[in-house]
Amino acid sequence: MAPYDDYREQRNAYDPHAPAHQSARSAAGSAGAQPASPGQPEAPAYLTPRQKAAQRAQQQASMPQRLGREVYDGRTAAKREQLTVDAADYVDRGAPAAAQRPTGASPAAAQPRGGEPRFGADRQRSSSPERPRTQRQTARSQRPSAARPSAQRQQANRGAAARPQARPTSRTRRAQQPQPAPAATQRKGMEPKELLSGAPEFAQWLSIRIFAGIMAVGLVVGLLFFLRPTTSQLENRELTQFPAFSIETVLNGEYFAQLSLWYADTYPLREVLVGWSRSLTGLFGIQPQQQLVGSDQTADELPPAEQATNLNIEERKQVEVPTEQAMADDIQANVMGRLYVENGAAYSVYYFSQESVEQYATAISIAAQRLDGIANVYSIIVPNNSAVMLDEQTLNDLGGTDQSQAIDYFYSLYDPNVRTVRVLDALRASAKDEYLYFRSDHHWTADGSYIAYVLYCQRAEIDPVDKSTLETVTFEPFLGSYYTELDLPAMAENPDYVKAYYPNGTNDMIYWDEAGNPVESHVINDVSGWAENSLYNTFIAGDQAETHIYNPAFNDDSSVLVVKDSFGTCFVPWLVNNYQNTWVIDFRYTGQNIVDFVKEHEIQNVIFLNNIEIAGTTTVANMLTSEVTDSSAG
Repeated sequence: MAPYDDYREQRNAYDPHAPAHQSARSAAGSAGAQPASPGQPEAPAYLTPRQKAAQRAQQQASMPQRLGREVYDGRTAAKREQLTVDAADYVDRGAPAAAQRPTGASPAAAQPRGGEPRFGADRQRSSSPERPRTQRQTARSQRPSAARPSAQRQQANRGAAARPQARPTSRTRRAQQPQPAPAATQRKGMEPKELLSGAPEFAQWLSIRIFAGIMAVGLVVGLLFFLRPTTSQLENRELTQFPAFSIETVLNGEYFAQLSLWYADTYPLREVLVGWSRSLTGLFGIQPQQQLVGSDQTADELPPAEQATNLNIEERKQVEVPTEQAMADDIQANVMGRLYVENGAAYSVYYFSQESVEQYATAISIAAQRLDGIANVYSIIVPNNSAVMLDEQTLNDLGGTDQSQAIDYFYSLYDPNVRTVRVLDALRASAKDEYLYFRSDHHWTADGSYIAYVLYCQRAEIDPVDKSTLETVTFEPFLGSYYTELDLPAMAENPDYVKAYYPNGTNDMIYWDEAGNPVESHVINDVSGWAENSLYNTFIAGDQAETHIYNPAFNDDSSVLVVKDSFGTCFVPWLVNNYQNTWVIDFRYTGQNIVDFVKEHEIQNVIFLNNIEIAGTTTVANMLTSEVTDSSAG
């Protein structure tokens, strides 16, 4: 059917003068219907409300787009069809006489109650157009009807099905697709789309409960105070101690900060978790032969030693004493801040800090001034392994600060009473032939410290012992601080070893821990079976607050005090071969005044031996200054 013909049929359906209506009136007249009175327009053929609704639905479904309207989709058509059936059912219930009117009867013969005509020819379209549906009627028509279809509705439905339908569109085809299963077969309260999302919802539900379970287990483990460790074998250090309570630290917040640090640092199963973390780090892929680890830093401009300014010692005496934990953190940051790795060995890059260097020089100068005429004061600045083991071109490419010039600047700031011992050049000369620094640790070896010992003996005008005449012991494998930090497979494949030399005369010693308790030990300890990163503790039992070694082979009351960091542990055993009394103070773990200690024990020689990286740390310099300053002053 052409679009124009379709449009003409729609127009004729509403035009009372159309040929179709005239033929309908003729048929009604032949059936005995009463003719219209003169002057009254002829009414169109009578259609029941159900037939009108079916006809309207058919017209709207077949309305072409050229008239400016789109064809209703399948869902809208279904709703309108249901609305039509509901409206027809309402009319059937409200006007039974009209529903039972025989075919061909006059419309005027069957009127609703009240005598007012409602449908057909009794209600003229020209004077009384069809009323629009109100919102109340629309809402009532959308309710599903529980009544069974009447006979007229069934007949209308069969007639509508027999009429030709419009060509289905994409919307109508979608409407004709199978509908989802009834609500009884679905999960209660869920739409089909929600059913499809059931798996992600379950995964989210499961992940939330797993996370909550892990947090609950972690909380319970964290409350197990009796399982908290005090030392870390993996990191080779003492863990944070429980903070002491005081009103002052509570008010300024320091107590709670230390408490939080203690809780995190001594968490139960900490060693296991750290080990797992480092094992996973080793699975990250192929490790390059050369790499830089850590953040790039900016060093202060290094002034020439000739331009060193005079220190204002009186102003620098007043320092803020750092906590042990703050000092340890600064040392860790300096030593491990920037590492260069090459062929399974790590090297620390040094960055000059003028303020730290000048403060350290102030501390040494104060000690020399206070001990003038009482003891000889020596200073040995130990260079990093990078300055000794790497060539000049590599050092220039790495950046950082020239350690040779930095050591010269250290020494240029000292009081004239300080006797300096320069060891860098001698270490470089022997680096190719001897095992002077560890590959997996930042310390030097006993053979490296022996070179410094020989140079000290020359400065002190004493004879050094020939190391070839001493008994030795070796412990392996040793994987030190660099391996602990980096966990490189190349280091594990080629580990270090620790070689120690027993001193002449004695191997016994006694040390006092931080609590002041005396402990008997040995100059060279048997560390067989210890953790791989703890073998360096064979020398004088590691870092202790105070140590005394008495050598009965001497009877001259000779004495020496070594004020040290960890680099001094393998240096001290050499001095046992020259002095009757060898004293050791690790200034990081003692709070006593060093000058007063020297006077009390009538010590004749004092050696400040520290690594350049540690000596150039502000907190270390402040701590050392506080321990050499006259405590009774001011």
